Amino acid sequence: MSDSPFAVIESRWWDSGNHSVRPIFEAVSAIHFGNPSAFFYDMFSEKTSLAATLQARATDTRTEVVYLASHGDENHVGPNAANAVSRTGLRNCFFKSNREGQIKGLFLGTCLTGNIEVARFFLESRRTNLDWLAGYRKGVDWVDGTAIDMIFFSKLAEQYRKNRGRGKRKYSARSMAHKAASELLAIVPGAFSTYGFNIYFHENGKLTSMFT
Repeated sequence: MSDSPFAVIESRWWDSGNHSVRPIFEAVSAIHFGNPSAFFYDMFSEKTSLAATLQARATDTRTEVVYLASHGDENHVGPNAANAVSRTGLRNCFFKSNREGQIKGLFLGTCLTGNIEVARFFLESRRTNLDWLAGYRKGVDWVDGTAIDMIFFSKLAEQYRKNRGRGKRKYSARSMAHKAASELLAIVPGAFSTYGFNIYFHENGKLTSMFT
């Protein structure tokens, strides 16, 4: 068994009843790390709890990829309009918590946030210390999006597991994320065409992505 580099931070989805992505990550962790509880799982309800959770995950010596599971639009994430966190507020959380750069990637499991404007907002400010950002440009069906996310994180987990045996030829965090996204899109090309899935990097002073 080994520890997972992933952390899930999720808000409540519905006022009555609720779904959760937690079982998806339990399956990925069991398959690739031999332990369904190998990843960190936290919930947030508003900016204060999100900031506290990011601070904990950015200093736990394990987490390299955060999956933020919540409702969203082009400018906010959160469980509802009353407790929405602005993209500026979210970026400020990374400014404060990820100073050592332990967290390499942010996957926005939210609608409408995976666009070039959001990517530029997070990646061109090097104070976030993020190497990559992924998400969806369009609205996403909960079941479809969760299935797509599960494939991506399964492929990424496989890369991290292989990386432990690569010795001095280890892949970088962004290389592993790019490889996982490429493998996802080979299986589900509609992730881009239907939902606008994309993954962004900041390299050589400019923003790049798998799709323009």
